[in-house]
Amino acid sequence: MIDNRRIATKGRQYFAAAVLAFVVLSAAGVAIADSLILKSQGSFFVGGRTISTDALTGTSSGFLNTEINTGSITVDQMYVQYQIPEGGEKHLPVVMVHGCCLSAKSYETTPDGRMGWNEYFLRKGRAVYLPDQVSRARSGFDATVYNEIRLGKRPAADMPAIRTASHEIAWTLFRFGPEMGTPFANEQFPVEAFEEFGKQVIPDLNAGLAADNPTWTNLSGLAIKLRGVVLMGHSESGFFPERTALVNPANLEGLITIETECPTTLTPAQISALAGIPVLMVFGDHLGDVPGHADLWPARFKTCQQVVDQVNAAGGDAIMMHLPKYGQFGNSHMLMQDKNNLQVADLILKWIDEHVEGKKKTRNVRH
Repeated sequence: MIDNRRIATKGRQYFAAAVLAFVVLSAAGVAIADSLILKSQGSFFVGGRTISTDALTGTSSGFLNTEINTGSITVDQMYVQYQIPEGGEKHLPVVMVHGCCLSAKSYETTPDGRMGWNEYFLRKGRAVYLPDQVSRARSGFDATVYNEIRLGKRPAADMPAIRTASHEIAWTLFRFGPEMGTPFANEQFPVEAFEEFGKQVIPDLNAGLAADNPTWTNLSGLAIKLRGVVLMGHSESGFFPERTALVNPANLEGLITIETECPTTLTPAQISALAGIPVLMVFGDHLGDVPGHADLWPARFKTCQQVVDQVNAAGGDAIMMHLPKYGQFGNSHMLMQDKNNLQVADLILKWIDEHVEGKKKTRNVRH
């Protein structure tokens, strides 16, 4: 027999528990309005090519000890993770490309557990696409050259270099401080979480790629697939947005270059091509304050300033955003992970609103 009184009592208890949970969450600052609602998320690959090889493994026994070392494989493909928030169709998606010896993790949760640019841009209504460069992380790499060397099919001198960054190199080169273990007085990078940052560093196999990096072509394919993007690069990939535009400018609506060396030999035709797309260059603080690297960062800043000046002289819209001049001090090379990373993100979002979307109001933005 059904006890209706018992059901009613249980219903009141569940309702009271729900109210209590809402009060607790509200007191903790987790209001419903603060929720991040995603319309969709997922992943896919862009590009890639099929090659035939007789070096599937580096042993004569072949794959899974079947004495088969011959077959077809896909290489040069680019993995892309994406999230699209509710209302994301109102803005252009932002593609964030990582630098040397790192992966798309650069833009996710910071080493000390704060909100990264991936989540923050989503909360600002932007769809975010996070690729792993070809030859890195989930995009994988072409291992056949290493297997061929091991099998004696080619000389050891053909082996491409594999780069990685030590803790000591990262600390000074990325301007966390003037020497290992000593941060700058106003350093924004969360040095207390440096050990966690070290876990993000992975092997970089870009030396095995062709001079025309397939990531550039794949980024162009991604822009075309999405029918319009703002493309962001950092460090090793800092000039990738411009390189992608020189491969094919289609559907590239804004180019963001963060802390890199810019080429000084661009032709007038290349400058003219870049002048058709808004360009933002971003550099942090303490550029000349690290012994051993005192000339490196000022020189890189100078090369990028030259590109900014050339693009503007050709009638383009290029801006150099040196963060101390914008009221942000102490930023490291990893400024997307710095303690003021959201303030820096706001500056970039403002540039996108004013220089990209603000000048393209008639465009039909679609994802």
